[in-house]
Amino acid sequence: MKIQTALAALIVSTSLAAAEDISFEKQILPVLKTSCFKCHETEHEEDGRVKRPKGGLVLDTAEGIMAGGKEYPKENVVAGKPDDSWLLKTMALPESDEYAMPPEGKGDRVSAADQELIKKWIAAGANFGGWTKAAKE
Repeated sequence: MKIQTALAALIVSTSLAAAEDISFEKQILPVLKTSCFKCHETEHEEDGRVKRPKGGLVLDTAEGIMAGGKEYPKENVVAGKPDDSWLLKTMALPESDEYAMPPEGKGDRVSAADQELIKKWIAAGANFGGWTKAAKE
């Protein structure tokens, strides 16, 4: 029994260490840029019109990601609790669900592998490192 307990502890600590090595800027941000920024960037002018983030949800700043939108303020990303984080919940919904993100035609669906990466990042504490805001390209 002691061997099983030690093995289980080793597996948990190894997976947590791997999750802590996830770089928001290098691994999570590219997913958000591809799948989310079209609708969830900081308010800005585009083609002479003011473009506001859908649902008040800003995903191109660390502050915006943690603040959430109008629907689920402070629950978009709940550090350490991926199952409580709406960012991940909406990505995992079937495309046919009305709350699935991104909606059809608005961005690429987030792959299962990228969802798992985001889940590990949130579980490890949703650390942004030194990143605060996406640069305009």
